[in-house]
Amino acid sequence: MNTRTRDAFTLVAGLLLMAAPGSATAQWSVEGRVGSAMPSGELTDASGLNQTAGPAFAADATYAFNSTWSAYGGLGRQRFNCNDCSTDVSTTGFDGGVKVRFGSSGTATPWLRGGFMLHQPAVDGVSRDWGLGVGSAVGIDWLLNPQISIVPALRFNSYGSGPLSLSYVMIDAGLNVRL
Repeated sequence: MNTRTRDAFTLVAGLLLMAAPGSATAQWSVEGRVGSAMPSGELTDASGLNQTAGPAFAADATYAFNSTWSAYGGLGRQRFNCNDCSTDVSTTGFDGGVKVRFGSSGTATPWLRGGFMLHQPAVDGVSRDWGLGVGSAVGIDWLLNPQISIVPALRFNSYGSGPLSLSYVMIDAGLNVRL
């Protein structure tokens, strides 16, 4: 287990231990998100790939064990742009982990989530090896009614896939529907 994976696991475990127990209302929800993925690391100018921000799309299913913590799993796709080159970089894959909600201030509830991802990058349409990595996010659930929330978030994902390691920040907004 590499240091980054161990640190992410330790962070998630610590947050679960600190989180206060919530009510016993277990429920499923689904969430769709759109946003922008901004590259860092090997995708930036220094690498020669010259990638800039591009569109990001994702969908998750979440099971809330109580009002404090839940488990999520889903699919995501991010594409990066290159304004002055012909290299096209994208990534598609699965993610899953734990989401911790921190109380509620009326209709806005802050949260933090962390977990693992299994993604496959593609460069100029050629798929590379699948890579295991970590993802984290911080956001707010803004309750519109008892079943629907708007969910803005800031996310960070990082994973390695052979010689190509990808790290990127995403700003997105989603719609969460409790079933």
